[in-house]
Amino acid sequence: MAMDMEHGAPGSSLHGVTGREPAYAFSTAAPDEAAAAASKFDLPVDSEHKAKSIRLFSFANPHMRTFHLSWISFFTCFVSTFAAAPLVPIIRDNLNLTKADIGNAGVASVSGSIFSRLAMGAVCDLLGPRYGCAFLIMLAAPTVFCMSLIDDAAGYIVVRFLIGFSLATFVSCQYWMSTMFNSKIIGTVNGLAAGWGNMGGGATQLIMPLVYDVIRKCGATPFTAWRLAYFVPGRRAQAACGAIFGVIPFVSRRSLGIISGMTGAGGNFGAGLTQLLFFTSSKYSTGMGLEYMGIMIMACTLPVVLVHFPQWGSMFFPPSAGAGAAEEHYYGSEWSEEEKSKGLHSASLKFAENSRSERGKRNVIQAASNTPPNSTPEHV
Repeated sequence: MAMDMEHGAPGSSLHGVTGREPAYAFSTAAPDEAAAAASKFDLPVDSEHKAKSIRLFSFANPHMRTFHLSWISFFTCFVSTFAAAPLVPIIRDNLNLTKADIGNAGVASVSGSIFSRLAMGAVCDLLGPRYGCAFLIMLAAPTVFCMSLIDDAAGYIVVRFLIGFSLATFVSCQYWMSTMFNSKIIGTVNGLAAGWGNMGGGATQLIMPLVYDVIRKCGATPFTAWRLAYFVPGRRAQAACGAIFGVIPFVSRRSLGIISGMTGAGGNFGAGLTQLLFFTSSKYSTGMGLEYMGIMIMACTLPVVLVHFPQWGSMFFPPSAGAGAAEEHYYGSEWSEEEKSKGLHSASLKFAENSRSERGKRNVIQAASNTPPNSTPEHV
């Protein structure tokens, strides 16, 4: 095994996969070695060992197993974070909560993840998404259990704030997908993983009332039943999001975790701000608040059309002219000359090579026609 790892064979010990291995995949390996290693995977892979297809009903290791474990962990954290919402009528009467208390708790639940998502981005870059996700879930589970012990509004708000930290699994989920799947399908994969994870916010609206009702029928009082119901998410512990995270994997190869964390934190900051502006006071009715929220979402999503990559262009403008408008130059510019001399940029160049499909079908064909057959790019 040591010899395999020495020759750059990530995945030779799948128990050690952290999600960061593709960054070191075959930057210097011979073609025969690369082909032999690629044959170990159930899905077709590129030179970075990223899957070029997705099979939703497969649990093939490591790509599809990573996909399912990632969205399930995110789903579980969403259930935990928003488990209080369907039980608010009971919790309100038990803790004597005011409308302001309930609104502030809603703001707190998404505010906690602003900080945790920023931190998760750095953790993913340093340790990998697998360890980051596992550590966060283990730390968040006790706070979910603490929900059953609170007895006043202050405790309710604080615990909602702490549980909200678990929403940082969104960053590890998106980062993990970006390291496991090829750029041609990463938008679809990120959308599926994020969408299924976010579905936990809706599922908890069904799960918590059902669990509460079962506990009530077993003889518990209403104020005891809602507390016991919280042991369920504790034990298991967006269209605009799709547009944003379809772009994020291509912004920076070197700082993917930081970029993902900042974007995720920004989303939660917007959620907290919306809750604070439109739903914590009697100034706006619920219907008017939803209307203003919709306008706010559209206004914040429109700037996505202005995103411009020099090598690919944007929705309305072509790529930049000049020799610098190439994938290798864009991703290679993140590294200093000293780092390049040590070969630290090789993973970025591999990513650049595999991301050429973003040029569009016509441009890819044209670029391929300019490359001599059976030739190998000089940076490989």
